Amino acid sequence: MSRLTIWRLLLITFLCAQLACGGLLSGDSGSDVDNAGGARPAPHFEPGFNLFSPEQDIELGRMSAREIAGQVPVMTDARTTQYVQQLGAKLAAHAPGFKFPYQFAVVGTREINAFALPGGPIFVNAGTIAAAKNEGELAGVMAHEISHIALRHGTNQASKAYIAQKGLGILSEIVGGEGGDLGSIVSAIGGAGANMIFLKFGRTAETQADLEGARLLAAAGYDPRDMATFFEKLRSQGGGQRVPEMLSDHPDPGNRIAAINQVMPSLRVSQKPVRDSNEFQQVKARLTGGAVKSEAEPQRVGPRDPTDIEPGARPPAPSSEFREFQSKDGSFALQYPANWDAIGAPEGDANLIFAPKGAYGKMGDSLYVSHGIFIGVVAPQANDLAAANEAFVRQQLAANPDFRVQRNPERIESGGRQWLRTLVAGPSATTGQVEIDVIYTSATSDGRLFYLITMAPEDEFKNYQPAFERIIGSLRLSR
Repeated sequence: MSRLTIWRLLLITFLCAQLACGGLLSGDSGSDVDNAGGARPAPHFEPGFNLFSPEQDIELGRMSAREIAGQVPVMTDARTTQYVQQLGAKLAAHAPGFKFPYQFAVVGTREINAFALPGGPIFVNAGTIAAAKNEGELAGVMAHEISHIALRHGTNQASKAYIAQKGLGILSEIVGGEGGDLGSIVSAIGGAGANMIFLKFGRTAETQADLEGARLLAAAGYDPRDMATFFEKLRSQGGGQRVPEMLSDHPDPGNRIAAINQVMPSLRVSQKPVRDSNEFQQVKARLTGGAVKSEAEPQRVGPRDPTDIEPGARPPAPSSEFREFQSKDGSFALQYPANWDAIGAPEGDANLIFAPKGAYGKMGDSLYVSHGIFIGVVAPQANDLAAANEAFVRQQLAANPDFRVQRNPERIESGGRQWLRTLVAGPSATTGQVEIDVIYTSATSDGRLFYLITMAPEDEFKNYQPAFERIIGSLRLSR
């Protein structure tokens, strides 16, 4: 037997032993934390068994990120995204091992979650930013995800899935250089469904990400206990009717606070760690519509110029009293809440905005609206209502590329007229929150397309829906 063959046999024997002990194919139910108490050396973990190269991690991550970006509403709000990217870069600078190209994106959804893909992509839900008490808690979540990438947990999971499916016999091919190419492995573990494998970690991986994340936080000037506090806060919410999504993706490895406290003496934690920042509080207020807690930007008191409204403000609820509105050309009439304003659009009298004070203003040269309705008439791009509505909705989505159709067009009747109603939703570029828009279209007697679009943030939509329904019910077209 040649020396090379003996070496391959020894390696296969070692891998088989690992499999038999559960180190490769088990559910990773063990824990690397010694709960007996006492300090221990700073945590140091090496990436586990892996059929992929770090360069293949990057390629896989890019493929998966493109697929996921087409399925979730990735925010384009520059201020929010830039803040998360800067915070992520600050933490990733201390990541161990291979220098992956870490990238950070914000998903415009209220769910509390964050996830990492092999090779660098990290997605943080807007709901996670809103749920964090301070920057330290958000940094803790992000450090945890960076650690999953640095320790190559995603492709470790994929490698184990591949061996489980192909059997131990495949190891001789891999060692001999006859197998293990990227395409065949991804295809074998489920093709596009491989994303689910990349995102599901066991308790051991979670413990490693916690402890390596604690080291990242300390190195970046934060208090590692903020990460544990955030996860413990989520766990306490799990007793309600709905378990936070992050807990379903990240199995709880045990008492995180105890585990991190145990390694704190071995970490170089600043005597004055970063707990919060003005930038975090401003971005959180932008997403939630709440007041900025920082004193860096004093809040105005009293009436404000509607052309100088800060995005994210919560306007007053729609008044129960309604006013009559009649267009100058007599083409339509409607009722609207008394505490709303009728704002002329550049296109003229037949294109108007009705919105409450505090829900519209100017951003540069553009007028933005966070709550209210758009109403107007346009030339149709097709002869029948269904095709004209489809083209109009497509035009609205092109102007708001992060929005998606959530409910296909449905026919309704109002005011003796046939309408098509389409529900779309996505992250608002002005508030950063998920916004729900309902688009109504109807054909006019002179061959044009009349439209009405209601809009409100997702968490306020039900409060505005009665006002929207009354407006639509009062609408009368003379053409």
